[in-house]
Amino acid sequence: MTLGALGVAGAFHLSRAQDFDSGGRGENVARCSSGKPDLVAAVAACTRLLADRHLEDLTQLAALRNRGAFYSEQNDFAQAIADFTAALQLTGNHRIRADIFWNRGLTYFRKGDDADALSDYNDALKFDPKLKSAYIDRAAIYIKRGADDYAVTDLDQAIRLDPNGMEAYLVRASIQVRHGNYVGAIADYSNAIALDAKNAAVWRDRGVAFQAAGDNERAAADAAEALRLDPGISTTHAGLAPDVHSSGKEAQTIAEYSSTIRLKPGEALNFKNRGDRYLASGDHDRAISDFNRAIEIDSKLVSAYLNRGVAYFEESDWNSAIADFTTALAIDANQPAAYVNRAQAFAAKHDRSRAIADFTEAIRIDPNAMVAYRKRAFVRLESGDYEGAIEDYTHVLGSDSKDAEALRGRGHALLKKHDPEGAIADLTAAIALNPRDIVAYRYRALAYDSKRDTRRADKDFAMERQLETAAR
Repeated sequence: MTLGALGVAGAFHLSRAQDFDSGGRGENVARCSSGKPDLVAAVAACTRLLADRHLEDLTQLAALRNRGAFYSEQNDFAQAIADFTAALQLTGNHRIRADIFWNRGLTYFRKGDDADALSDYNDALKFDPKLKSAYIDRAAIYIKRGADDYAVTDLDQAIRLDPNGMEAYLVRASIQVRHGNYVGAIADYSNAIALDAKNAAVWRDRGVAFQAAGDNERAAADAAEALRLDPGISTTHAGLAPDVHSSGKEAQTIAEYSSTIRLKPGEALNFKNRGDRYLASGDHDRAISDFNRAIEIDSKLVSAYLNRGVAYFEESDWNSAIADFTTALAIDANQPAAYVNRAQAFAAKHDRSRAIADFTEAIRIDPNAMVAYRKRAFVRLESGDYEGAIEDYTHVLGSDSKDAEALRGRGHALLKKHDPEGAIADLTAAIALNPRDIVAYRYRALAYDSKRDTRRADKDFAMERQLETAAR
């Protein structure tokens, strides 16, 4: 059995057919290894192999794992999960276990069970911290839950592991667009274009980002290139995260879930899944209504509470958001994203001590949760704990020295601590990474002003005003 980078459609290669005795076993091995000529035949071949009581352990493991993958592709999720679970009992090999957890997680995700999918992705990454696809797929769940900072952290890691993979750049770009960081989005789209210059959709999306950033000349050039590559393409919208926002097909996806609900009105996950789509499209009232129905059917459905909490948060209903995040944590306390979300709701209510406590708990559960450090730093800064803020921002920068937000935050904290030299150094680095950072120019102007460097202070204040005017 050989290993490679495998998706649900991929398969472990069993021992070569000629190594087996006669009686059709070699043909079964070939079909169970490749999924050919079709998935039904491949499942049958794997099943015939597994019926052999003398099957070697490694071949049994591969047959279970592969059959699970084929079942998953046929949307037979219960059988797929059963096979993946059985395969996990047969191996202690970390890389193989990571692959199986990841594939079972994908199956849970396709089934609509985000909580179990997230748990499996976490386990996959414990066994293989270099499994790029698990970071990308975990990011998809974080995006659905409104935890974009967590998603970006995972996408950053995926890109570090494979700088030549397009998908992570595109998903990260979509997040940057939603948050108005067009410079970052343009950089990601440019990396994607360097990898595939014939992808019309990426040219289109970069053009939209250029237009949003006020660079109409480059926007027009990118739109023209998109049309040259694909004369039928629409040039009016930026791409959205694949598998999360359905690339602009929300209405169609919602209609499909509505049809499923009419056929199976008693299944909580159907309402939760449609609620996710409403949430992604910004229709918070309908999202909340669907999450309500999902919870009525299944009061233990953690993901429904989490996502309803996000919808309430987006509506500035802090108390309802806190209540939902609290309920989710009562069901499953091992959820750093829920603590981070609840902390943000506490912070919005100016309850900073509870916010800091929740961020701290998220860090205890996941010491690599940079988003929790970053957001705790901000709340500490707002509460006057400049030393604590500097410590948290420094921790974030230890993970990524080019984190512009952390550099700006630490620069602000250093300014508050009356360290203008340190503040200027950090803020200059932040501006180099994001030349349109209005706030960084303002803080650096104040730092120069505190040093009585009027010329540089005035120059930064002028840049701040120029950027604010352009942004209107």
